[in-house]
Amino acid sequence: MSADPSDTICIDMSNMTNARHAGILEILARDGFVDVGNLKRLLGCSEATVRRDLAHLQRAGYLRRTHGGAISNNVRELPFRAKLGTMTEVKQRIAQEAARSVGEGQAIGFTGGTTTQQVARKLTSRTDLTVVTNALTVAMELADSDTRVIVTGGELRRQTYEFVGPLAEPVASQLHLDLIFVGVDGLSLDGGLTRHNPMEARTNRVLIDCSREVTVVTDHTKLGREAFAQIAPFGVVTTLITDVGAAEEQMTDFKKAGVRVIKV
Repeated sequence: MSADPSDTICIDMSNMTNARHAGILEILARDGFVDVGNLKRLLGCSEATVRRDLAHLQRAGYLRRTHGGAISNNVRELPFRAKLGTMTEVKQRIAQEAARSVGEGQAIGFTGGTTTQQVARKLTSRTDLTVVTNALTVAMELADSDTRVIVTGGELRRQTYEFVGPLAEPVASQLHLDLIFVGVDGLSLDGGLTRHNPMEARTNRVLIDCSREVTVVTDHTKLGREAFAQIAPFGVVTTLITDVGAAEEQMTDFKKAGVRVIKV
């Protein structure tokens, strides 16, 4: 039986339309369907608004409307802009904790993701860091700061704003990083760190292999899941920073595997 969406969907209503669309897509990615009545309750809006949202998302190709709701078009990877409106407060808490772990003068790696972007935002006042990333969003967060920023080359994926592919890998492989913050689409003991896209996963792995410590920053909805492509086995993880919604039994298993777990 699917979980009640209200247990796992946290919506920032500061941008109401984008936030509603993000919430709908999150439920679709998890359950494969949405119900108009449930969305009306969850989003706190009228039935007419929900139906307009579903019509918009159908035109964009994310779902197919049915009587009383909609079903997924099997689009498992949400676009970056859609993910910006989900779990916003949680991601900010995770980012704040992650930023505290950055030492003076360190070389820090970043993969892409909405949570890693938040971590970068928390570091904009630092003047002593070097940042290496394949994520355009991370680089833009730090563009006006005094941080030294190195961006890999590669092909830009529009879904995630990450540079990937063979042009990205030579730059990353020649560097030595003290710490890397990694965003994931799934994290589990058996599946390891996973992403939806294989090229993205491979580029992320090159950055991880150059790093002395690996910190995964992710909300609890990604834990215990496996996306299509493995970035790296679970054993590479040094620290996991997640939120209080993470299941305690799962956290115990992660700790037994040698990972430092921080819940915020």
